[in-house]
Amino acid sequence: MPQTISLCMITKNEENYLEQCIDSVKDIVDEIIIVDTGSTDKTKETAKKLGAKIFDFKWTDDFSAARNESLKHATKDWILVLDADEVLEKNHLNKIIELIGNKNDCAGFALEQRSYIKHFFEGALKNNSSFELVKNYPFYIPHFLVRLFKNYLGIHFKHKIHELAEDTIIEKNLKYKKIDVAIHHFGSVKDENVINEKTEQYSKIILKQLEENSKSARYNYQAARMYLGRNEFSNALKYFEKTAKIDTNYKLVFSEIAKIYLQMNDKNRAIEYFKKSVQQHPDNPSPANNLAVVYMSIGKFNEAKKILEEQLKKHPDNDALKYNYEECLKNFEK
Repeated sequence: MPQTISLCMITKNEENYLEQCIDSVKDIVDEIIIVDTGSTDKTKETAKKLGAKIFDFKWTDDFSAARNESLKHATKDWILVLDADEVLEKNHLNKIIELIGNKNDCAGFALEQRSYIKHFFEGALKNNSSFELVKNYPFYIPHFLVRLFKNYLGIHFKHKIHELAEDTIIEKNLKYKKIDVAIHHFGSVKDENVINEKTEQYSKIILKQLEENSKSARYNYQAARMYLGRNEFSNALKYFEKTAKIDTNYKLVFSEIAKIYLQMNDKNRAIEYFKKSVQQHPDNPSPANNLAVVYMSIGKFNEAKKILEEQLKKHPDNDALKYNYEECLKNFEK
């Protein structure tokens, strides 16, 4: 028998995006579950018009709680989780149907969420998509997130903010894998007032979560990123350092510390922490590349050249390494 899909969403004041989202996947979903956390616009009317089952849920500053409420109402074989400001491309839908129809040992699949931005910052990729809705945005930030998983296995979301289904999949010794399906996300290109309001909401939840579990590397890291976004470097440094004490391997935490010292114009400390990051993540070219750039900025081109040549042997196709190596060689030619 063909496998069926429940689309599970949480909403609040998403009348401008909801129909676009549901239209993008309506051809493959068998039911639409919407948990609304207090909309005052026409979100619920739009959802009803589109055939959704709508459930009201009191907001508790916990995204996982709202997400998990939506999962409770899902009755189909698989669950697809989307936000109202996300869409899938029509030509990716067949991939999903094929995946869930094949016999495999995966309980879930991680899709690539592409969060579009108007201006470049570190970690962003150039957007070359021809998809009509996104082609005018120059950059995006990629994240792979499990948003498609089997129902009735007890898979649910964890964390009050930046919630994940991956944690329970791992805890239950189940498997998931990445797939070549993009979720196009417009949360960062909304009206500035909406973005500012959401940023304040997120900050409140991040600090509340940290207060409840101060020994979590994840929560300290999120607090550090929050303060960094406010240009509060001393607070960001404090929480990145706490993260590193809890788990030295958590993301590229030593690189984050190094970048703050760069912002504070302390290049010696930046070099010290980029070196630590290289030691912790020898297979990741980013810390070494950043270390080489700092050396170049203080005129130590021999050190930079050596680092870049070592990295290019391991990562010959890395564009950032190639660019910086060319810049380094120009200084040798002068």
